[in-house]
Amino acid sequence: MPKNWRPVGRPAIAASALIALVLVTDVLETVADVAGAAAMDDVMLWTNTGFFVLAAVAFIGWLWRVRANAELLVGPHGQRLTREWVIAGWICPVVNLWFPYRVVVDVWRASSPDRADVRDGLVVWWWLAFVVSWLFTRFITLAGIVDTVPLIAACLLDLVSGALALLVVRRITEWQSPTRG
Repeated sequence: MPKNWRPVGRPAIAASALIALVLVTDVLETVADVAGAAAMDDVMLWTNTGFFVLAAVAFIGWLWRVRANAELLVGPHGQRLTREWVIAGWICPVVNLWFPYRVVVDVWRASSPDRADVRDGLVVWWWLAFVVSWLFTRFITLAGIVDTVPLIAACLLDLVSGALALLVVRRITEWQSPTRG
């Protein structure tokens, strides 16, 4: 491994565990919402929100580290965006619809053992699922839609997005492990 290489296993475990907790609490919140259990729904909503914030911080922390490692693999000009966009890309309006994807796909490509023939379809599907899930959930929330079908659809979109995020974290972490092939 290059000098200044930082291990990514523990940050990946933290991010993955928190993403999994977000998915579990999302399902529990949806079940409570559909069942009309208002008190349980409120508890699960706040629990889910808390885990979501922690998962976001853990994921961005992991992404910061794998981005720094990717720079060691391909040089600073091998990434389209500077390292600051690892954080800013999530919080800047409008660009948050594609900058995080660009950061992750650049890390994906730099980390792949076969850079000449890397396929980034998993990252594309994760990002599409994430954006569609986020937009759909915001839409039904702002529109005040509380019907069962849209609530279950939002939960399923979250599950797909979260599962794909877990796969992306796992793959990049494996590629950046000291025993990578």
